[in-house]
Amino acid sequence: MHYIALATICLWASGVYAAPAEPKYLMTNDLPKCPNDADHAGECIKIIMNELIPRLRLGDPELGIEPYDPFVIDRLSFQYSSGAVNGKISVRNVKLYGFAEHKIKDVNVKVKGDKVKLRTVSEIPKMNILGDYKAELQVNSLQLKPKGTFNLTLSDVENRVIMDGEFYTKDGLRFLRLKDIEANPTVRDLVIKANGIFGDPELDELALSVANNYWRDIYGIILPETRQSWAPVMLRLINEALQHVPIDQFIQPPK
Repeated sequence: MHYIALATICLWASGVYAAPAEPKYLMTNDLPKCPNDADHAGECIKIIMNELIPRLRLGDPELGIEPYDPFVIDRLSFQYSSGAVNGKISVRNVKLYGFAEHKIKDVNVKVKGDKVKLRTVSEIPKMNILGDYKAELQVNSLQLKPKGTFNLTLSDVENRVIMDGEFYTKDGLRFLRLKDIEANPTVRDLVIKANGIFGDPELDELALSVANNYWRDIYGIILPETRQSWAPVMLRLINEALQHVPIDQFIQPPK
């Protein structure tokens, strides 16, 4: 039985997105080797993930791994349509702080042939996200074009992720490629700061007061509505990380 070893997903928080010209792989001899049976590998995989996440915080130039705390997003756009609100939101120069404190709580792996299903539960005590934004929104008959900066503070983030993937071979080594990902992050508390919403500081403060009082409702609507924008980006980043991680080095040889 083959299964995904743990360095695989650990890098979904690491933000690898620049592959080197020559193929180089993450190889290590100081981490445990997990049972060959996927049904008994979860705890071992969790240990490896929790070891690699802080270790790679500063990146690895030879592997093309950029420092990931803060994790930098140059640009990302979302289409949004729900009820009376329709439009496009773009963010630039975004920095996400807190990934180095990412802790894996639970890992479950199922393998059937070359197909893999991986479930993880992880938590981040605190995240800070800041950057620039602009939007073109229509709220009923009102057209808005806000533009400014934003700063979000998220406390006690728990993320439940389900991933479907498959094994493939390259350079005589086995790797994992994800085909689909479903993430369901929950947040205990969220504080929103921004400017440029209406161009009037008093109106901006009023809008922020409403947003901070009703952020759970807003979050619950925006997350699924924007999935088609952020899910492909997440999938691409993870797969670009996984191409550097041969999985068999983390698996005990068959007896």
